[in-house]
Amino acid sequence: MLKIRALAVQSFRTLKESYSYILSAVLIFATIFIVYGNDLQMLVNEALSNEAFTHILLVPFFAGFLYYLKIKMVKASVFLEKLRKKAKVKHINELMGVIICLIAFLIYWYGSHTFYPLRHHIFSLPIFAIGVILIIFNLKTAVILLLPTLFLFFLVPPPMEFLYSVGGFVANFETQIVYVLSKAFGLPVQLSSTYGPPIIQLTTTSYGGSAHFAVDLPCSGVYSLITFVVFATFLIAISKASIARRLLIFPVGFLTFEALNIARIVSIISIAYFLGEEIAMVFFHSAAGLILTFVGMLLILIVSEKILKIQVFSKPQHNLCPKCNTNRRSGEIFCSSCGGFLDTLQNRVSPKTLAKILLLLSACTLLTFSINAPTFAIAKDSIKVGPTVTPENSIDILPEVEGYRLSFLYRDINYERVAGQDAALVYAYFPVNYSNPTIFVSINVASSLSNLHSWEVCLITWQTAHGRYPLVDVLSSEEKQILEEPPIIARYLAFKTPQNYTQLTLYWFERAPFETVIVEFKYVRISLIIITYENSNYDEFKDELLNFGEKIASYWEPLKTQSLISLGVSALQLLLIFSIALTLFIKISQYIYETTKRRRNLKIFRRTASKEDKLILDVLSELAKENRSIGTKEIANALRRKGKFMKTSRLIEKLEYLEEYGFVKREVVSVDNIPRLIWKFYS
Repeated sequence: MLKIRALAVQSFRTLKESYSYILSAVLIFATIFIVYGNDLQMLVNEALSNEAFTHILLVPFFAGFLYYLKIKMVKASVFLEKLRKKAKVKHINELMGVIICLIAFLIYWYGSHTFYPLRHHIFSLPIFAIGVILIIFNLKTAVILLLPTLFLFFLVPPPMEFLYSVGGFVANFETQIVYVLSKAFGLPVQLSSTYGPPIIQLTTTSYGGSAHFAVDLPCSGVYSLITFVVFATFLIAISKASIARRLLIFPVGFLTFEALNIARIVSIISIAYFLGEEIAMVFFHSAAGLILTFVGMLLILIVSEKILKIQVFSKPQHNLCPKCNTNRRSGEIFCSSCGGFLDTLQNRVSPKTLAKILLLLSACTLLTFSINAPTFAIAKDSIKVGPTVTPENSIDILPEVEGYRLSFLYRDINYERVAGQDAALVYAYFPVNYSNPTIFVSINVASSLSNLHSWEVCLITWQTAHGRYPLVDVLSSEEKQILEEPPIIARYLAFKTPQNYTQLTLYWFERAPFETVIVEFKYVRISLIIITYENSNYDEFKDELLNFGEKIASYWEPLKTQSLISLGVSALQLLLIFSIALTLFIKISQYIYETTKRRRNLKIFRRTASKEDKLILDVLSELAKENRSIGTKEIANALRRKGKFMKTSRLIEKLEYLEEYGFVKREVVSVDNIPRLIWKFYS
């Protein structure tokens, strides 16, 4: 009981000492969530609904662990900044951070004017995080946290067109290998490739009939390969070995996952032959993907450590020098001899840092709620969807258009079941003047955006990925803006079919509240279609579709207020280019200023400095030829070899004096994620 009480007291004391860090972390996460909350919610929904995006769920844990490894480095960097004398050019880091955050906002805003806004929004998140780090801390801290921050780019959803293309190629290759292995194991299989992708036909004489196995996109192992890439990158970041040896994890991992996936497919076919197709597909096939990913990661760990000799998990070792304990008792931050970080300061965030965080939180809140850059437009009134949807209660979701008669045609229940959608409703605008075309409207509703794939995926990408010819001949494909506030971008697609008719399609995505059992937000794909058998003037039909698209999008009344800041896409592009150019200009100007100042100081130093100071500078110059990062102990040893003995405290005073001239600079380097103070020489 006493031990539990003592542990509770110690935990409370630690929490009390670190409360300012916890509060700062909460406020920083709140800042990011205010800007990206809606996008992150959509991202989690996609990851839970679509197997192609499940790797996204692992990214926060891996990135969080990488951030955790850098905690001491961050603290050492912040404390070192306090040791340095105030720079004459102030607030450079804050200004750079504000510009980088502005670049992230512009990418976010620009993404809202594209057909796939979520991808652009998430892409801007790591850039925004770098800007926040620069504003709150300093450039050195931003460099320390650069790797875990760049890891957040794995949150960006991969393009489905790319996955289908790669998956189709891999699936065709694996099918050929599986067929050869199945024949070698004596299984009665045949390979059929008369049309489209090859299919393995298994004769199941024991159960009668035959079973057909086609390696589809999920079965190709592409999703597992994406997870592997995330995992392999994480291993490379935390392991110890040469860069060349660590990069070998990628080819070894690809071969391992390919071999495991081929073995999985052969196992499914074997189980189907001996136990029946139902057992193979229902029980084994469902769990095989998780087993494959787990076994693959375990094998990569074993191969990396045993064969490639890569030290993946290593305990950081910091051998204390004899002076470390003495310096710690005297309250020093860094050991004067070995440069080790002693972490003797109290765990408190300065009021200045807290003020920066609160100011950043307020500014981001104001910008987020004043600038209208939604991931998807949100409709105003809830719409009914479910088994009770009929022509009588679903026609109100589309506007009446003068000169046309709106009719509900049918609901495609079978397509809903196959595509995993909540509703697939088809309407038609019949013209009063029969010289005008009939405009069909398809409204598809789903809980996940990935279930509302684009027309190009169905008609082109999916077919070519499986070795087939595209189902249609594309005449035109382009993006069109049908609504300015909020920006809604539609895609116009015109194609000719083998049945000798031409279809003109204009479609876009929205997000709207729907009434099921409760009111919940769902994703919608609205498609406007004109079908013609004549070589008509397609431009007139396109204008007609754009006109209808604007009317329907306006009728849905997106729930966003008018922007306080309204910029066109071209202006955004110019502003983005200007921000990047300004960032480069500031850094180049700072570098030129420091270089010019150092050269000027060197001339003065050579004329006025003492012999002792000149000797130290010469020693630094000699040591820098081998290594630009030099420890205090190495400098003292080099001076001793030249017959100059100097106390450590005296040497540090001299080095700080040279730092004022700009000849050296104190830096923090990582040795197994343990901070160490060094002196960096500038010639």
